This record gives sequence, C-alpha cells and structure tokens, in this order.
Amino acid sequence: MEKAEKIWNRKFILLFITNLLVLAAFYASIPIIPVYCQEIGITGSKVGIVLTAMSVATVLFRPVAGYLLDNFNRYRVYLLFLTLFCLSFPAFIAFPVFGLLIVVRLYMGVVYSVCASATMTLAGDVLPTSKVTEGISRFAFTVSIGMALGPYVGLQVQSNMSSKASFLTIFGITVLALICVSCCRMKYPKVQRKKFSIRETIYGPAVPFMLNMMFLMIPYGAVIAYCSILAQEKEIMGHLPYFYICLVVGMLISKLSTQKAIDGGKHRPLVYASLVVLILTMISFLFLTTGVHLLVAGFFFGLGYGILQPLFQSFVTGTTPGPKRGAANATYMLSYDIGIGIGSLLMGFMQESIGLTTGFALTAIAYVVGGIVYISYVDGYYAKCLEHSYRVTGCSQRPAVCPQSCFRPHSSRSFSEFQSRASRIWRKNFYFACALSKQQTGCFNGAHANFLPASRDTKPIGRAMSLLSVTLWTLPPCKERPSYL
Repeated sequence: MEKAEKIWNRKFILLFITNLLVLAAFYASIPIIPVYCQEIGITGSKVGIVLTAMSVATVLFRPVAGYLLDNFNRYRVYLLFLTLFCLSFPAFIAFPVFGLLIVVRLYMGVVYSVCASATMTLAGDVLPTSKVTEGISRFAFTVSIGMALGPYVGLQVQSNMSSKASFLTIFGITVLALICVSCCRMKYPKVQRKKFSIRETIYGPAVPFMLNMMFLMIPYGAVIAYCSILAQEKEIMGHLPYFYICLVVGMLISKLSTQKAIDGGKHRPLVYASLVVLILTMISFLFLTTGVHLLVAGFFFGLGYGILQPLFQSFVTGTTPGPKRGAANATYMLSYDIGIGIGSLLMGFMQESIGLTTGFALTAIAYVVGGIVYISYVDGYYAKCLEHSYRVTGCSQRPAVCPQSCFRPHSSRSFSEFQSRASRIWRKNFYFACALSKQQTGCFNGAHANFLPASRDTKPIGRAMSLLSVTLWTLPPCKERPSYL
C-alpha cells in the first residue's frame, strides 16, 4: 500500500489515537477489577486468577493473531476484533460471578491479542520504509501513555461513582477508538494465504526481544494490578489517581529527553539507567507510608518504562521485513501478556503470605534477571542484526535480521529494477550470494516476494531464480564460510 513520505501522516495520526484509546481502555480495567471483585465477594488468590485468565487466553491466541494479520486483510481483521473487544466491558456488569468473570477474561484475552498486534502492524505499513524504526519508536509511546492514563481515568470514575460506571466509561472509550479507526480506510492487496502452522506464526528473530521484555513487565503487572489495594491498606486512596498522573509525567519526560539518543542508536546506556531507576523504585515500596512517597514512586516508575517500552518495540519492528510484521508484533506482545499475567498472579499469592509492600520489592528480582539477559545476549543479538544489515545493503536506514529483507517491499517495483538491484547487491557481497544459493527453495516465498510484480505469477519468480543461478556461477569462489550459512 502507498505510504506518505513523512511520519506524522493522516493515517498514522488516526492509528496513533486509536491505539492510545484501546490501550487506555485495556489498562484502565486492570486496577479496577480487583476492587470490583472485592465488592462482589471475590478476594485473595481468586482475584489473581481472574486477572491471569486473560493472559492465558492471550498467550494461546497470539500465534493465531499473527497468522490472521499476515494472511488476511489486516484492516478488516482489526475492525472486526476491535468491535468484539468493545463488548467485553459491559460483560463485567452482566456476569458478576467468579466463574463467569473468568470466561469474560478469557474472551477478552482472545480478542485483545489481535487488537494489540494489529495496530503496531498497521502503523508500520503506513510509514515510509526508511523511517519505520523511528516512526514505531514514536508510535510505541501510545503504550506508555495508555498504561498510565487509562488506570487514572478508570479509578477516578470508580472512586467518585461506581465500578459499573467505570466499566461503562471504558466501553465508551473503545467505541471512540472504533469510530476513529473507521475513518482511516486502509486498502490492502489480496494476499496469497498460507496453511496455518504454529512454526510460521511464531517469528523466531523477535523471540529474544520478547523473552527479555517479559521479565521487565512482571513488576509492572504487579504494581498496576495491586496498587489500588495497596493504597487502601495504607489509607492513601486519595493519592492513587495522581499516582498515574505522575506515571504519565515521568514517561513524557523520559521519552522527550531520550528520543534523540534512541534515534542515534545509543541504546545500551538508556537500558542500564532505566533498570537502575526501576530497581530502586520497587525496593522503595518497603518503606511506603505516605501519599507523597507513592507519587514519587509513580514518577520514577514512568521514567523507567518510558524508555524501555518504545525502545524494545523499535528493536522488533525495525528488524522485521514488512510482510512478517504481523507475526513479529504478535510474538513480541507475548512479553506483555506473560509478564503482566505472572506479576498479577504472584502478587495474588504474596498478598496473603508476605504482604504487598514486600511483594513489590521482591519483584525487582525480575529487573535483575532482565538486565542479565540484555547484557549477556540481547544487546549483542541486536548489534548483529545491525551489522548484518550494513554488510548486505550498505544502508543503516532499515536494519534487518534476514538478508532477504534488504529488498524493501513495494508492490509496484518492476522486475528490471529488482534485477538491477539484485545484481549490485550480489556482486558487492558474494557471501550473501552463497547464503542465497543454500536457501534457493525458500528465498522467494510469500514472506519476501513483495518486491516482485503485483501479479505474483510464477514467471517473475522463475526469472529471479534464473538470475540468481547465473549470478552465483559468475561470482568468485567463497573462501570463508559465513557465520549465517
């Protein structure tokens, strides 16, 4: 589909607003559900089970979400599942029973798994190819704002009116999101559908980023889910809504002050600094006694996540070919589902045994583990992705995990343009040509064929393979074995 030559084009802005509203609605429900459960007689570990039920459904359905987005019209799929997502919030009012609430949360997890993956994928589709990483870094800020702004709105309505009113308010927010995305009207060409396979729906190159972020999201899930109950125990409930305001302020400051560093590729010091801030913040909950302390903790909590969330999202989207972004985003978003689910479930048990303040402090261990994973593997893995891109394309605008993704997808590109570009790249880097010769049967599959003519008949693919064979035989012999063969 056609893309405007700037980041903040009309469709990108509409998707930005839509994603902000959807995420605000989703995260608004997390802190009000525990209070609502207590109001209807559900307490203790049962609250954690209700919260975790959605994460289980989301994790199981994420692979299907990626398949739907890559094999069907992404825009229509999003419209359908966003409509279904809207209906989940009135269901909390209609079914105030423990068993039925679990069913509602399972349903909510299924539909949300598609919604959360779709917006990031659609946003990448409307961005210029050379600005995908930069644009997604900005788009991912909707996650940070939604995580903070949604709970503030939900708790304000719940404390001043009722839990039922808060669910109806969230329902209204999702309807606004549906109206907003309906104005976007994105068009996609017909896609050649593949047979569903779990192996194809889990995008391997995004798994290291997903696992790393999963650990970092465990404390977030604990705090967002049980902060309202902690405020009730400490009798500082009046300060709780402003906790989320401080969270937003911290995210805004960190985002605005570090955006140039993120665009410049200075990732390592930002990750280290944010982890130190978050570890100290979680340990400080041991000494929480006043509302001011809660607000300061919220500010530094936002400061850390305002860096980590956009940064890791840009890692994933910036290293993924366009046709595979649906599966890549679905794979990466598992980190939020699993991390928040584990955090909520753990706090449900720790609330009864050691107390919330000690439980919050103990979740800082997840930051330590996440930091070790980043230092020992993920940092080097991302650097290799960038090095791979520079070696193959000589261009730093679009880092790529897979060598084939150096062919920037564009349905209108003619075969002669592809032929000329392929010849230049293969002659420039005969290691890449050797790699392609080993992968001839899988190189020009549906995931990487968007640079061929729009008709996608077999003749252009055959000509491409013929060109590959001729080019390979005219290259000098490969003296060393590349690491990626």
